[in-house]
Amino acid sequence: MGLEVDLSRKCTHRADVFILSLQTAPQHSAFTPQSIAPQKAGVFGTIKSAFFNKHETTSALSAATLDAPASTVQTVEEYVEARGGNRPIRKVLIANNGMAATKSIMSMRQWAYMEFGDEKAIQFVAMATPEDLKANAEFIRLADSFVEVPGGKNLNNYANVDVITKIAQEQGVDAVWPGWVSDDTV
Repeated sequence: MGLEVDLSRKCTHRADVFILSLQTAPQHSAFTPQSIAPQKAGVFGTIKSAFFNKHETTSALSAATLDAPASTVQTVEEYVEARGGNRPIRKVLIANNGMAATKSIMSMRQWAYMEFGDEKAIQFVAMATPEDLKANAEFIRLADSFVEVPGGKNLNNYANVDVITKIAQEQGVDAVWPGWVSDDTV
C-alpha cells in the first residue's frame, strides 16, 4: 500500500503534523504482537488532533493540546492534594476484558497525559483469561501487567468478587475498574 506524502508543504497546524505522521506510520495488523516503545509526543497527543478541524482554534477544547498539558500539576499526589483529597490512585486493576477494558485503559491514559504530561502516570494491571491470552487481546497489550484468571463464564473471573478482591490485594492496587454491570451477572 503506497502513500503519497507532500513533504514540500509547510506544516502550519498540529492537524497537519498528525496527518503527516499518520501517512508515514507503519501499518500493523491488530493480531500482530507489537512492542510499544515510549514516544516523545505520546500516543494520545497525535490521536486527539485527528478530532479537530485544522482551522478550529476558537474552542477551549481544541486549544488545549496534548503536546503541552494544560495543568500545572506535576504528579498524581499533587493533583489529589490540590483537590482536597488524600488518597492518590497510582495503580488500577482492570477487572473486565474486551473493548470495555481497552477503552477504559485508553481513556485513563489520555486523561493522565492531559493532566500530568505522562500517559504512564497511572499503572494498569489487567485480569486475563486463557481465552484472552490466546486471542492476543488488545487490553492486555495496553496494560502494564496482567494476572491470569480462570477461563469460562464470567462468574469464574470478571464477575467473581472473591477473585477480583484477592487479585487487587495481591497486586497492591489503589482502585478497581470493574467495567459495566449487566443484568445477567447480578
